[in-house]
Amino acid sequence: MQHTPSPHTGLGNADLQYRMQQQMAQQTVTSTEWQTQSSSLRDPYAAFTTRRAHPVAGVESRLLDQDGEWTKTNFLAHHSDRSTGWAANNIRDEQNEHLQAYDFTFERLDGRGRPIDGTAHGLPLYVPVDSKVYDVHYTPEGSGGYGCFVVLEYLDSGLRVAVHHLESVAEGIEKGGEIKGGEVFGYQGGSGRVPGQYATHVDIVGTVEAVETFVRTNQSGDFKTRVETGERVVL
Repeated sequence: MQHTPSPHTGLGNADLQYRMQQQMAQQTVTSTEWQTQSSSLRDPYAAFTTRRAHPVAGVESRLLDQDGEWTKTNFLAHHSDRSTGWAANNIRDEQNEHLQAYDFTFERLDGRGRPIDGTAHGLPLYVPVDSKVYDVHYTPEGSGGYGCFVVLEYLDSGLRVAVHHLESVAEGIEKGGEIKGGEVFGYQGGSGRVPGQYATHVDIVGTVEAVETFVRTNQSGDFKTRVETGERVVL
């Protein structure tokens, strides 16, 4: 019985191995999952919910429990309805429909877990979950009184938060870019149009769920990020 030889491919062993690796790579995908992590590079913050009862009133502040045992009902309501203003309409879509503005001030804590006066201005603020930078304004000029601001769109849910009156925006933040959960996106301040006695705070616009996620991350230091868990073969 005559044996017909296989046609020669012209490829050496190294070339054949490389081709097989390429074919395998095309048949595998990286598996990922969302994980909640705690930052070892920062301490928790005190989180105050703040408001003015009316435009010429003094500022009322309420400290949110540091253990996180609070709900959205603990937020002080803003002195005016901001659900249909420019900041809300700028981020509104089907996923982000029931929007409102809330004011918060974050401060550092001492060794006994007590807020430290005078630590609010310039405090780094952190992304709660891997996000797309939906919008950004680097200077108070031309911001319509909102000052420096960043709008984040959470990649796990599509929810958005607009954080206004920042002292400044962190380096490298660009519209359309992505930023990982737990990274700094800006610094707390009082840029834009704010009353003198209300200088250091951030005005946060979003759904209650999106705002609560932001506040909890900056209070606790916990954040959510997508991590690789391995590879699987696509059949």
